[in-house]
Amino acid sequence: MSELKGMGKDVGAARDKALEALFSSMPKDEDIEVDLPSRGKFYKDVSKVTVSPLSFYEEEKILNSKGKGSSIINKLLEKCVEGVDIHDLVLMDKFYLLTKVREASYGSEYDFDIACPACSTEIKSTLDIGDHLNVRYVPESLEDPRLVDLPMLKVEAKVRFPRVHEESFIEDIELASNNLYRFVVSLDGNEDPVFISKALKRMHIRDLKTLAKEISLNEFGIDPRFLFECPSCGETTMMQIPFGADFFSVS
Repeated sequence: MSELKGMGKDVGAARDKALEALFSSMPKDEDIEVDLPSRGKFYKDVSKVTVSPLSFYEEEKILNSKGKGSSIINKLLEKCVEGVDIHDLVLMDKFYLLTKVREASYGSEYDFDIACPACSTEIKSTLDIGDHLNVRYVPESLEDPRLVDLPMLKVEAKVRFPRVHEESFIEDIELASNNLYRFVVSLDGNEDPVFISKALKRMHIRDLKTLAKEISLNEFGIDPRFLFECPSCGETTMMQIPFGADFFSVS
């Protein structure tokens, strides 16, 4: 019996050695350090943020989970991002990190189907997300929260960025409109959320649009647009890269 045990140990050792040899040429350090579009200005104690590739088992677990939409994506980011609290991210950083996780996991080329808006032809497209998506970083002077002048009321409002844990308030246009008050810290010095909510309902459209634009500041972060030339009709159109669970699959 002891001889059989010895043979088992030898076989196990040989197998482990063969596995080590098989994976010896794999990169030892796949994590990449990234610079957030926000420069990390809006978080506490964030000095280094790293992104690691998604494993096959993590991909399967996440894509087959019962969660939908942003909840799946947020779980994915929790697995692959270190150095910052995912749920506290401003959205410009979230979308940037999505592209970096995808790039680290599958490479920079992204294959997807897209319908030409001119002729409706379904086209299989490939985009190099490392080269074709530009990133605009916030200026050092930008703060959160920050003051904005309202052109019609002639008063100051203090606004802030929505965070990942508040995405449910802005999932569509109606929700975003009804919840705009949540991201207004004060209005003419008044911090009462009920007062702010009632005031927003009476505001001129120019003031509301000023608030919405300053709260989102979507000119910063990653630009998901790319120039698409339809091989069928020749029409050139500015399109937007599709984000979603399928973004994190080789298929």
